[in-house]
Amino acid sequence: MAHVDSDGRPLVSVIIPTVNRSAVLEAALASVDAAAQVLSGGVEAIVVNDGGRPVARQVDGWRSAMPVKVVELARCSGGASVPRNAGIDLAEGVYLAFLDDDDIFLPDHLARGCRALRDGDADFVYLGAVVSEQRLDTQPGDLTGLRTKAYPYDQRFLMVANYLHTGSVIVRNFRHTPVRFDPALQVCEDWDLWLALTTRLGYRVTFIDEITSVYHQLPEVAGLVSGAQLVSPSRFSLARDYINTKWPSDDPLVAAYREWMAAVERFRDDLIAAEQRIPNLLFDEILAHLHERISRRQPPDADAVSSFFTTSAGVTV
Repeated sequence: MAHVDSDGRPLVSVIIPTVNRSAVLEAALASVDAAAQVLSGGVEAIVVNDGGRPVARQVDGWRSAMPVKVVELARCSGGASVPRNAGIDLAEGVYLAFLDDDDIFLPDHLARGCRALRDGDADFVYLGAVVSEQRLDTQPGDLTGLRTKAYPYDQRFLMVANYLHTGSVIVRNFRHTPVRFDPALQVCEDWDLWLALTTRLGYRVTFIDEITSVYHQLPEVAGLVSGAQLVSPSRFSLARDYINTKWPSDDPLVAAYREWMAAVERFRDDLIAAEQRIPNLLFDEILAHLHERISRRQPPDADAVSSFFTTSAGVTV
């Protein structure tokens, strides 16, 4: 495998923020290495330690397989924006890919995504991801019963909700532009970036309908998603309000669904305030509902809001 592209640059820089999760970081790096073996072009991994225990010694073990840069931040930022931005500032790749330390690429991810970018018809490529409540090292042979994030591109849908898994995205390097992950956001910072790239930079988007990454949502493991649902109003509610203000829309359908999502957030906030448990994959259920209706240009269904928070027996959880 080449370590650099023909012009001396890596073809893709993979940015991995991490904090005190050495075992899953090892799996993430192994998945980057496996994907690099399939790619025709060089890969560099950029590991950004967000104020946790030093990772340089662990990462050193991968330098014989691929170029690896390590950034050790002095203190924890409490989110992914700051470490990802630190990685972007160092990224020399023609393209950027993102991978959280607890997720993995499948072997074809970089090759398939970069091929579409190299064709010249897109600046922003995303592929499908499987959403798993248990640790996976490979793609399951049978996806029955598993949720996936694999929705066709729809800018209206994106203005309402983030239906892209961060680890499924590969984009043209925007290091030399002012666009970055917004450090004011501890959640939904990836959604904000997708909007910045598509609206401010005019990035052309292509969706490839293949499952090439794993998004882990383990119910027993604390993380930014679960932690954001522990207080009312939730961080998701606050982030949604912030992003809707930052990226206004005069599209009536977008406005209607933004109001609908605000009603969902209020319902969730009331449950959190009442110390009730929020279903682990709630948002993925909401995305499926939104996609079906927005793609058909159907108006929001107000009666559907409470249904996402009930069990099959009709009892609020």
